[in-house]
Amino acid sequence: MKLIPLASSSAGNAYLAEDGTTTLLLECGLPWKRLCRLMGAVGVTPDRLSGCLITHEHGDHAKGWQDVEKSGIPLCCTEGTAAALGMEHYQELPIDPRQRVGTAVTVGTVEALAFRTDHDAREPAGFLLRSRADGEKLVFATDTATLRYRFHGVAIYALEANYDRDTLETGNAPERVQERIRRSHMEIGNLCAFLSRQDLTGCREIWLLHLSDSGSSEGYFVERVRQTVGPGITVQAAPKAADGKGGKKHG
Repeated sequence: MKLIPLASSSAGNAYLAEDGTTTLLLECGLPWKRLCRLMGAVGVTPDRLSGCLITHEHGDHAKGWQDVEKSGIPLCCTEGTAAALGMEHYQELPIDPRQRVGTAVTVGTVEALAFRTDHDAREPAGFLLRSRADGEKLVFATDTATLRYRFHGVAIYALEANYDRDTLETGNAPERVQERIRRSHMEIGNLCAFLSRQDLTGCREIWLLHLSDSGSSEGYFVERVRQTVGPGITVQAAPKAADGKGGKKHG
């Protein structure tokens, strides 16, 4: 299993997850032509995609969903996300209203399990992906203020690391933007606390997603997570865009 970030910012989010047999698009928050260019730069054409998983309805995560659908790529999301987008044809990633974790569905050789996240959207979700081809697991969670789960046997974590409390407060973001970031995005201390609770046996890679220009420091975040998880795990921040043309991030 591997994760290939294509874009990671409030200007647009898109990532690829693949296991050698199945390739999935995670998020489609970019115009379709640009998304195709970014995929082409890493050797992936739309016809290789077995599905597109969308965490929630905000434009920087779901802007391109109609073009994805027109291209014949199955869309996968929670019922609430589909309703918020006006999506009629999709594969539901179900979450029981009484639970925080859903029931796994199969997309190609990947089992996708949705879990609730903490964001200002209709029914936002993160994903636990398990490959039937290589047996590896990937956890993907962005745009969430908290994560309350414990995972086991995960090879790759791709997680929001949006802001540092002190940096945000001394930055130039308007107060209303700061307040929304605090309510709906992950603070680096919260992320490190989450990781410290996990069984990281077998984890080889951690990607930090969706860093805010007004509230983060990439080098500091990477080093802080490295100190939390210890040696032997690669920690890196996803780029704004793989082609270097990402827009300004606000959180």
